[in-house]
Amino acid sequence: MRQPVDKTRSGRLRATIVDVANQAGVHVSTASRALNPKTDHRISSKMVGKIRRIAEQLGYSPNPLASSLRTQRTGTVGLIVPNLSDPLFAPIIASVQERAASDGYVTFVASSEYKPDKLLSIIETMSRHYVAGLVVASFELADPAADLCLALGVPTVAVLRDPGHHGISSIAMDDVEGMKAMVAHVLDLGHRDIAYITAPLAASTARNRLAGFAAAAALRSQAGFRFDVIEADAYDVDEGTRVVGRMLADGARSTAILCFNDLLAVGALLALRTAGIVCPEQVSVAGVNDLPFMGLLSPPLTSLHNAGRTLGQVGAELLMKLIADKDHPVTRVLLPSPVVIRGSTGPAPFATGTGQAPARKLAKRPAPR
Repeated sequence: MRQPVDKTRSGRLRATIVDVANQAGVHVSTASRALNPKTDHRISSKMVGKIRRIAEQLGYSPNPLASSLRTQRTGTVGLIVPNLSDPLFAPIIASVQERAASDGYVTFVASSEYKPDKLLSIIETMSRHYVAGLVVASFELADPAADLCLALGVPTVAVLRDPGHHGISSIAMDDVEGMKAMVAHVLDLGHRDIAYITAPLAASTARNRLAGFAAAAALRSQAGFRFDVIEADAYDVDEGTRVVGRMLADGARSTAILCFNDLLAVGALLALRTAGIVCPEQVSVAGVNDLPFMGLLSPPLTSLHNAGRTLGQVGAELLMKLIADKDHPVTRVLLPSPVVIRGSTGPAPFATGTGQAPARKLAKRPAPR
């Protein structure tokens, strides 16, 4: 069970709005509205009474100074990413810090570790520390954390992942068109049996890249082409190795393997090498994000480019506008994601396949011992 992370000055753990919502069995946004006299009319009086009683029992009290202090430009902003060790986020972090610093802000950085409850706790903790605004790269689709940001009155911009929330500005890569272009690239090389390894589908990036792959596959659904989709359980190198190893053990015939990101693609290359399969002569591999050093692999990895620094810069710029003007219109920005062609993709060795294969999901990775 998740433990509250906020503390009083005495060091005693203090209940958070997440705890109140969990106890009441409601979304965090509902709990926040019930505890705010300006918004409690939006829900039933019975529910308001229940939530307020639970808040009193848990000793939770919203800080009325947070909003007023935030409007006085407290000098800090928050940045939340899902994984600090993933090299994808380094340029985003650096560029947000640089842009925020140019307006006199210090950036607090935290990792949600792909845990929705932790993301909620971080948002509330940063709000209690009066951050002037948030840049969030951890949102899932229809994420209650986006509701919480609005309920707490914290100006918020989503980067890389778009929660699809009507009140949250966002900047992301055009993953749909990018994946269409990647499929077109391997089709031009003569590949007729193509596999796509997608990440878990909770985030917009995963949904959009899969949509792009499916749209491109639909254009070549006639006999003689095969398009296979495998859902991975994680985003890392080990998972790419596991998935492709399992594909090979199952007798996969794909001559091109496209991956949700570069880390999965590196794992795919390792699995192929272990099996004695030469890339790209026998199987082509491609990824997404164009991480640093992908061009130094053997073979160098073909990848969709991710403009990480631009994502951070534009995201921070949008946040500065929201902080200066709370009525600034919601803005959504998509950046192009071009194919960077390198040595890991080459001409298909032969044509295979008898039609489009249904999507499938491999067995779950065993839990670590």
